Amino acid sequence: MDKAGGMLGKKEHGSGDGYDQSQGQQGGDTSKKLHDAFNALVSSPFTQRGLIVSIRKEQLVPVEIILQSSNDFFDDLKAVGPLLTDNEAAFIILRRYQNSPNGYVAVTYVPDTANVRQKMLFASTRLTLVRELGTERFRDTFFTTTKQELTAEGWRKHEEHGETNAPLTQEEQTLQGVKEAEAEASRGTTSRSNHVSSGLSFPISNEAITALMELTDGRNNLVQLVGRSALILGKSGLP
Repeated sequence: MDKAGGMLGKKEHGSGDGYDQSQGQQGGDTSKKLHDAFNALVSSPFTQRGLIVSIRKEQLVPVEIILQSSNDFFDDLKAVGPLLTDNEAAFIILRRYQNSPNGYVAVTYVPDTANVRQKMLFASTRLTLVRELGTERFRDTFFTTTKQELTAEGWRKHEEHGETNAPLTQEEQTLQGVKEAEAEASRGTTSRSNHVSSGLSFPISNEAITALMELTDGRNNLVQLVGRSALILGKSGLP
């Protein structure tokens, strides 16, 4: 163990490309060792700052402990860079907010010099890592290709862009997703409506217009237009 981090067993290196050749491209399962190491991190708020995680034989496993040397998160970031290599991908789990149950951040570090298999594997596994350890624990996740982004300066720039300064709660994320889906549906409806109406022109009664407006706000669930010129409207209200 040194000032940068503590070893979790012997750090494995498969074929020199950052992961074991036998793991293929199916993504990793979370090992018991990782669950135990993460639980130890959660229960050690004054001695551990984070974990370095890799993929070994199709499993997500901890390979380094990032020790906490102070209460200053940015000061502790100095320990992260020396634990990473320039051509090997890794996941970094960090306690960003000291006294918060969801104060963790999961970083996917995939350097540009990593080979294609590593890039595909880590990209396909990043969500598995967070989901298996507990999505509610993580305030933020992000992707980086350089060690510089994991320094105090790089992290501050990341936060200045608003990605972690005001993170959304689970409820806010759900609401945002609903709003985005509604907006997308609205755009699709408008697009289809414009496409159909651009080549058609026919008279429509005021009653029909009113019923169609009520359809959009939920007061009707069925509007039927019939006839040739002065349209006769049949409508069925909501129960």
